[in-house]
Amino acid sequence: MAYKITKIGLSAFCLFQIVSCSKDASLQEKEVRSEKIEELPTIEVSEEESTPVLEDKVTLCETLGGYANQTGLKSWCWQDEIIPEYTEKKGVGFSDGFLHVDSECYEKQVLVVNDKIKFSVNPVYPATDSWCSRDYNMRAEIRTAPWDVRHEIGTEEWFGWTYTFGNNYIVDKESQWKFFQIHNGVTGQSPQIGLEIINANQFKEHEAGEVYVTVSGDTKNYTPTAVIPKAGQTINVVVHVVYGDKENGLLQVWIDNNSVFDENVSTILTSYPWGGNAKWGIYKWPWANSESVEKSIEQGISNLDTYLGGLRIVTRLPSDKEYGQDAYGLVAPN
Repeated sequence: MAYKITKIGLSAFCLFQIVSCSKDASLQEKEVRSEKIEELPTIEVSEEESTPVLEDKVTLCETLGGYANQTGLKSWCWQDEIIPEYTEKKGVGFSDGFLHVDSECYEKQVLVVNDKIKFSVNPVYPATDSWCSRDYNMRAEIRTAPWDVRHEIGTEEWFGWTYTFGNNYIVDKESQWKFFQIHNGVTGQSPQIGLEIINANQFKEHEAGEVYVTVSGDTKNYTPTAVIPKAGQTINVVVHVVYGDKENGLLQVWIDNNSVFDENVSTILTSYPWGGNAKWGIYKWPWANSESVEKSIEQGISNLDTYLGGLRIVTRLPSDKEYGQDAYGLVAPN
């Protein structure tokens, strides 16, 4: 396949107990397993539609790890990971430094629960401490490391994961939030790419709670997917991006094996010509202000809980021999 390249009162809150396991494999063992996985067959993609036809893919979850600037296959199974304790800072590195917690402002908003990462944000409980610049809890994410990776133009990446909405999930009609983003690392800039849950006022013809694909390159793009997750629902997500301008950039997104976005589109900003770090979790920026928090609580939304399943990433440079080959089968959730 060729590519063109005032704080308010506290509300009830609880957290699940952490259940995790220590790593049982050395770095050398991880390298051996990585070589075995690379030998798996890839998949074919129909020329008439962009929905892949799976012939074979990774069937076992294996934690291989990998830094954001490393090429090849990287994968994580959360039962293999432990998130350390931390205080008076936004987050902490884990998974041998391959990943990092990004949380505002409570440290136990990101937990390992069995084989998933749990993200849990209650805007008013616990109250934020003086060390945090925010008045309310609004972010619980993990991201690739090191930060600020700055992938060169032409770099392609494949991401695959499952994302589960908690049993207590209620669509917030007043404020939107993202559960995935790629950010170029420049403070004040919008994410280059995002998957956003919209509110009722953003797009009048579409229902609150729908997943939108967002692109904030040189040409901004907001595209509906017709996917409106419900409480307890798990979605399978695959994202393929080539970092480039509107002529050479590419973004493809599948949800539950259905293509919801497939365009040659600018995935960078001309003034910041690089690809950024990927982030997963909950980024509910409207909760930075009291009015938004109050409106959510009035709807019965006191907290937001979601879960991230096993994660796989493939990163390739134009000079890599596998560059441009379909990697859907390597990253797609089982």
